[in-house]
Amino acid sequence: MSSTIIISRFDENLSWLERYKSFNIIIYNKGEKLKKNNFKKIYNLKNVGRESHTWLHHIVRNYDQLDDINIFLQGKIDDLNCMAFQDVNLYVKNMSSLGFCSSRLGLLGPFHWKDNIGIEKNPKYLSEWENEGIRKSNLGFRKFAKKLFPNIPLFVATSYGGCFAVKRELIQQHNKDFYKYILTFLEDHKNPIEGHYMERLWCFMFTQNNLILKSFQDVLKTKFERYLLKKL
Repeated sequence: MSSTIIISRFDENLSWLERYKSFNIIIYNKGEKLKKNNFKKIYNLKNVGRESHTWLHHIVRNYDQLDDINIFLQGKIDDLNCMAFQDVNLYVKNMSSLGFCSSRLGLLGPFHWKDNIGIEKNPKYLSEWENEGIRKSNLGFRKFAKKLFPNIPLFVATSYGGCFAVKRELIQQHNKDFYKYILTFLEDHKNPIEGHYMERLWCFMFTQNNLILKSFQDVLKTKFERYLLKKL
């Protein structure tokens, strides 16, 4: 199977990609132009919509020519801990029979569907939230999800960090207009809250919750690892 690595970059150093030359690599650059590089496929995009906009742009642009396996990664992955494989080959090696892979799944439940996903209380985003660095929305998270997926359940398998791999046929189960529609929520600001919503919906979009059991297992694994860290 052929595989493509799709990178969403702002100002990250991409030298770590040099060892993956066996892959087809496509870089979408939203920051200053790369001055020195050994990559053939670099496309400059307006800095809007976070990585969610990048993934959707790629899908729409390449809908009929998508590779067998599409690996979507941010320009920097070594700060995402268990939410991203540090070896890109593992996305192919660990691809599920369903055609989707992330390094670790999470779980959305009744307390995770808050209108702003609790981002207004997260110290990492507090300053941006208060100073309109994050564009707010009249649609809360649950309403946004149901607008795209009317029958989405209350418990949903999710992945974080915007890093995952998915087979072509899972992408093409939705038509191109569906992806174009989602793009309309992401094109007016560099950091719209819908970009954060989408980060949590990719897994459901492609797997229709068929990974819900694994998500429970991964949540327990993550909690156990955090418990061990506290003990050290």
